[in-house]
Amino acid sequence: MTTPSEELKSLFSEAMARSEFDVVLTILNYRGISSANLNSNLMEWFDAIPFYYKLFNELEEKEKARMGLQLYSTFFENSDFYNILGSLCRIKLGYKGSSYLFWKTKKYERLLGIGEKQEFLLELLADAEKTILIDFYEKNHFKEIRNTFFHSAYSIEDGDYVMHDSEPMNIEGVLKKSFDIEEFFYPKLEEVFNLFQTFKDTYWEIFNSYQKDKMVDGSFPNPCEVTILGSSEGLKGFRIKNAVNFYGKWHDSGIWYDEKYKFWAGHNINMYFDRIEDIEIDEQLQRFENKDDITKNNADFFNLVDKVVERNNANEIVRATQLLLKFGDIRKTKMDTEENIYKKRSFPKMILPYYRKALEIGSAFFKDVEAFKKTIAGLEVEA
Repeated sequence: MTTPSEELKSLFSEAMARSEFDVVLTILNYRGISSANLNSNLMEWFDAIPFYYKLFNELEEKEKARMGLQLYSTFFENSDFYNILGSLCRIKLGYKGSSYLFWKTKKYERLLGIGEKQEFLLELLADAEKTILIDFYEKNHFKEIRNTFFHSAYSIEDGDYVMHDSEPMNIEGVLKKSFDIEEFFYPKLEEVFNLFQTFKDTYWEIFNSYQKDKMVDGSFPNPCEVTILGSSEGLKGFRIKNAVNFYGKWHDSGIWYDEKYKFWAGHNINMYFDRIEDIEIDEQLQRFENKDDITKNNADFFNLVDKVVERNNANEIVRATQLLLKFGDIRKTKMDTEENIYKKRSFPKMILPYYRKALEIGSAFFKDVEAFKKTIAGLEVEA
């Protein structure tokens, strides 16, 4: 049986096969001039987790448990980890990766919470057919553990972890506010550390594989020939020859590490965020247009709809409205054909969020809006 670590490595490989240049962009994670260790929080995360694991194995009893909880909680908090996994899924599917993949809206000061990031990631993993990684998250991540530990809302006694001021955990269908640390938590901690180690090793394996320059095809954003810069220390960036013209003279563009001043810097690149957002929104709409259905979690989709509404672009609103109707109609058809009366009763609550939102944002595009309102009213009676 394939393990989560094996499936993670296959995701890296499949993304590399689809677009090596986009994987390099994802690994560089460039968002502005910075030193080697400050362009991402990954470097600190890569150092901290093994340090916690070392202490975890040296300590005993309550001290051991606390260090394990620190490791577990820190693993699930890393934003760039989610960005990279999500971007690898997008690249595998034929889209661009994104450093801004899990921002809430175009107002970049608002970061998504950990639960929101996971909800977004699960649907992307489903699209990329990474069911074992989905299973890893569903079996090993409990937000109640992370929240109570980071908020000091717990007690440890007689080998049990007891939560305070928290909703209970759902453990195999049973709601609990405590668990056996040795039997329940430590096996999950080992799985978390194994996946972390695989991610770290694979990241550095790709980074260090560039021992010399390599020519690849890429898009930035237009199709071009790219030189990935390599060295004895691994990846040093990329360069696109004669990409821009200033006053009749051609210049290279790209992102590379400045050996003299010891920082990463972009060269002759217009970081036009409105255009970046245009591309991302279009690709996200395409992704859902190409999907038969939303299978795992609709949070990513409804967040996209919110972005479209905020941007107020008429073409995007039409596309979003069509998608809302598409996914709502799929659920309506399932309800109409469902013979089990108890299952049938659950469908209106699934359908209404799609239909209500379609009416809210796209009523101007309906041929018969009154008939659609009656459909919604009928569902509301059944809900």
